[in-house]
Amino acid sequence: MYDDLSSEERIIHVCVNIDCALRGAEAVRDRLRQLADDTGSDVEVNDYICFAACEQGPNLLIEHRRAFYSEVEPTDAEAVLAHAEGGDPVQSIDRSGSFIARKIFNMLDAGFKPGDLSLSD
Repeated sequence: MYDDLSSEERIIHVCVNIDCALRGAEAVRDRLRQLADDTGSDVEVNDYICFAACEQGPNLLIEHRRAFYSEVEPTDAEAVLAHAEGGDPVQSIDRSGSFIARKIFNMLDAGFKPGDLSLSD
């Protein structure tokens, strides 16, 4: 059911709300952006307001892969970007089967795009 890709755009949304920011989300976001730039990846890395999983942050969503990750560290960025590029999920931080992820995926299926609330241009 969740194998269909919801978007042709290749986007990683990183929560930068206060709880995730205090846990290092901005460093995760910056590392992902740096890697994407260094490798010439067409994957966008956007700021996001909140996924409502604050106690598990930093959180991010790879929209086109229907993947939700929690407790992400900057050292996970290379593997996260590899997954966004078509590689395997990062098992140690993958929460794609969680309740909150299912709710996010339901919103995607309903036509709600996480980027609609993004802080990025």
